Amino acid sequence: MISDGKEWTGRVRDTGSAFLYTSVRDLLAAKIRQDELPEGALLKEAPISSQLGISRAPVRRALALLAEDGLVTAAAGQGYVVGRSGIPLRLSSRRLHEILAPETGDLNRTASWERIFSEVADVVTSCMPFGSFRIQETELGDHFNVSRTVAREVLWRLMDRRLVEKNRKSHWIVGQMTARDLRDTLQMRRLLEPGALGMVAADRANEGFDRLLGDIEAAIDSFPACGGATIDRLEEAMFVDMYRDVRNSRLLGSIRRNQLSLLVPRLFRRHFPIIDDLPALQEYARILRHLGQGQVRQAQAVLHGHLCRIEALALARLRVLSLLEAPDMAPYMTPVYRGQDG
Repeated sequence: MISDGKEWTGRVRDTGSAFLYTSVRDLLAAKIRQDELPEGALLKEAPISSQLGISRAPVRRALALLAEDGLVTAAAGQGYVVGRSGIPLRLSSRRLHEILAPETGDLNRTASWERIFSEVADVVTSCMPFGSFRIQETELGDHFNVSRTVAREVLWRLMDRRLVEKNRKSHWIVGQMTARDLRDTLQMRRLLEPGALGMVAADRANEGFDRLLGDIEAAIDSFPACGGATIDRLEEAMFVDMYRDVRNSRLLGSIRRNQLSLLVPRLFRRHFPIIDDLPALQEYARILRHLGQGQVRQAQAVLHGHLCRIEALALARLRVLSLLEAPDMAPYMTPVYRGQDG
């Protein structure tokens, strides 16, 4: 590794030190040697400094040093390319973020984004039935007193869950939840989750199913006194925690991105009685009883039937939610009106 006799720690700090560029140089050199920055990758000052949360000057110096060491080559006014490839390979901002974000140097970066993620996700999902909104990245960081790097990490993770998107102006947008969204995600859930349930059944001990079944049966016995918060927690256990140990990371990611339908009953329960939720609890109990008895196909059939049954209910609930007054917006969110931010 290229360094001044010091081991690269995986962190970049903009401390004002004249030697910040050496940390940036070592970081980029390590990424090149590990093939995370591939041959031909185009490296420019502005995107790199933005991702690392530092000024351009140390990045400029670091790239020049990498060129001296033969790891990158000047690209005719376009920055530098990794190696000596003649055709620059442009990395998307998302890909560059994935490569560099774990090394940004915010010592509390992981703790910081985890600390605010749930709150931001709750704000985002609470407003989805009521229209489209833009999240201001700088204002988000200021509101939570975190760096733009942390704010950006939260937004990328929300994007992974299909809760926000980037439009063609690179603005972070919370799109309005539509009936088409619900139909599409429920269709995907019917295709994906029964198969994942079979994987879970093959790897998980019956004790885990029995424990959750006991909690659901207790909620059924006390219904509706158990309350909406209890049902929220049980659905989290059934459809999020249940799949957590699925070894196929691509399958798991697809499941996570298609659970938008779980948001609708959760939001609905904040405003209305929970009397329509008893059949769902009873279906959850049937699924778990089948799993506990090794009857995987029967459990999969009940799950598929449940996901078919709730479509009409979810659509009806969404229509009701859309008629309610929109909640107060967080200071980092602004409404987007038709044609305004496309």
